[in-house]
Amino acid sequence: MEVVLRPVNDGFLREVVFPALEMGVVDAAPAIEHLLRYLNDEQTRVQLELLLDRGVEGSFFGLEDEKWSSSIYRLLFYEWVKDAGGWQLGEQPHAYAGDWNDAVHLALMLEDPHYPYWDQPKARQYRTNFTASPLAEEGLASLACGIWQPVPSFPPDQVLTVQGHGDYRPNEGVARADWSWRPVHVVNQWAAQLPNALSRLLEKEGRRLKPVEAPERHEVLQYWLGRIEHPPVLAVTFSGLGAHSNEWIREIGHIARTIRAAAAAQHGLTAIISHRGDDDYLQR
Repeated sequence: MEVVLRPVNDGFLREVVFPALEMGVVDAAPAIEHLLRYLNDEQTRVQLELLLDRGVEGSFFGLEDEKWSSSIYRLLFYEWVKDAGGWQLGEQPHAYAGDWNDAVHLALMLEDPHYPYWDQPKARQYRTNFTASPLAEEGLASLACGIWQPVPSFPPDQVLTVQGHGDYRPNEGVARADWSWRPVHVVNQWAAQLPNALSRLLEKEGRRLKPVEAPERHEVLQYWLGRIEHPPVLAVTFSGLGAHSNEWIREIGHIARTIRAAAAAQHGLTAIISHRGDDDYLQR
């Protein structure tokens, strides 16, 4: 999978992780000590303590150690819950994992009324332009592109990089990396807007299909809203979705479910991009 969207505990990130990352831009050792004061997970503590025992020097940037790589993934992308002894790992929530180009494509379909998804060459060019310079206003699509909004107090690409993508110009409001985050209040807005966004997409497809009727529109919407478990089998291929309509409908359902789950838990969302793939979805 090339991109994963995962609900995360905002309280843990704000209280424990982000302050450590800000300290670690200058000196990793006190940042790790800060983490250890809060963590109640034995495996993560052991890995971080071993790093201190070895004598960590410098910042997190360029810290190439398997124990740090494992720890930072657990800290950023796992579910953490607070107990009397500190923060420990909890049950991992539902996450969306998929092809990166597909995720950007589907997010733009939901968010951008100008995205010409029904015209394959124009859609490809639109995505190329967008991913080169994503708009933070397109919230979900920009999250999948590694854009931060708001800009953090630390350079995220110095904390974690998979493909080496990074741009941090806080005075200009720019931060981009191979991972990104949105706080809970933004996720709540997305969840509130989701039913209207899904309905608009179906209405647009209904207009495009005329005079042919799509009898499954109601069932598709019910599936996207989480009211039925499985998507309907389409008798009519949705024009903008192409030959893989059933696949796209399932993927949109998975994305919608992830957003709803994060909002219900009052969590934020993180994205980790392992590969910005070739734009080949049209050939599949």
